[in-house]
Amino acid sequence: MYKFFILLLFLVNTLFANFLEDDLKILKDLGLESSFLSEKSLLATFDEYSSSYNINYYNNLLRKSSLNVQIVKNEIQNENLPDAVFFIPLLEASFVNQERGKNSPAGLWQIMPLTAKNLRLRNDESIDERLDLIKSTDAASSYLKKYYKKLDKWYLAILAYNSGEGNVAEGVARSALDRYLELNPNMNNTPSINNYKKMLSDYRITKRGFSNLYDVYNRFESSYSFEYLVKNNKENKYLAESSITYMKKLIAFSMIANRDLFKSIDKKAKYTLEKVKAPKGIQLRSLSNAINMDYNEFRNLNKHIKKETLPTDSKSYNIYIPQNKLELYNQRIVTIKPIKENVINTKIVETNITNKQIIYIIKKGDSFESISKKYKVDLKKLKSDNNKKSNLIKIGDKIEIYK
Repeated sequence: MYKFFILLLFLVNTLFANFLEDDLKILKDLGLESSFLSEKSLLATFDEYSSSYNINYYNNLLRKSSLNVQIVKNEIQNENLPDAVFFIPLLEASFVNQERGKNSPAGLWQIMPLTAKNLRLRNDESIDERLDLIKSTDAASSYLKKYYKKLDKWYLAILAYNSGEGNVAEGVARSALDRYLELNPNMNNTPSINNYKKMLSDYRITKRGFSNLYDVYNRFESSYSFEYLVKNNKENKYLAESSITYMKKLIAFSMIANRDLFKSIDKKAKYTLEKVKAPKGIQLRSLSNAINMDYNEFRNLNKHIKKETLPTDSKSYNIYIPQNKLELYNQRIVTIKPIKENVINTKIVETNITNKQIIYIIKKGDSFESISKKYKVDLKKLKSDNNKKSNLIKIGDKIEIYK
């Protein structure tokens, strides 16, 4: 019995040592000081999210989005990003590729419209590449790398991604100066320190002099620590508390993953995506039919295409299909013809694409209900076929009718 107890104690100590080493590696990869591992608020966050309820909840989210999870996981590995980056889409969007509104963030990485423009992601009435599973993930990786190049620490790059570069640069610069003066109180009112204080004050008021923030931070970087910032944040408001919580969650989730508690991370996706080019003007329904794929499932893979047909402003456009459908796609794509529409005075336009399909252009006074009655189609089916959840339609919109 005594030998058994000794062996058990040895195993527990060995396991704890391994976890500690893995947890320290998380901090090191992010650029955080090892002492932050004992930060009370971090430990409290870990305790909260490692509860059975939360483990089950997040495992369920990961399981439901296994394809999205696999895409992000592969990108993290390919781009040699810190493992903690994997959990950004979990916190941002629960790994669901979603759109909330025209001027709202969208996609796995919840990218804002202006950020999309800076990342050269197309976002217009036809295409929203923030919803492109692979392209948006590549863009988010590039964005994080850009911040890392400036800030030289991955956790600061992640914070900048979450709350904006200016907010982070100002917060850490002010924190670094405060910490320096705490260690060197005799320097408090020297001309050089007063000049640095003025730089920070001017930026907070005018939001100008962005480069000055980096000058202050670089001058006092040796005094700076994230642990100090966290402990003094409520009093000095260096960063939004939500941003600090965000970082603690990423670390806690990484620690939980180290303990192999997120089993669904490694759940095999239903299929692997293959990117292919399809000619302009082709109907998405024609593409899904060509590869014998459920239309709604096909649309879910290609949410970045807003309309029911591919754009006509370029010769071809990227779409995603399951890899096991590639051979079938290559065989049949040459037989699919783009839509040709006959428009007369912007009124009712009906073009027979097949024996069962009509394209209708909305005119004044139209509604989904009136159109469904006119063409004797089910109202719910009409809205579903056009990927519409609300009753909102506009003059000039094109509605597809399948009889």
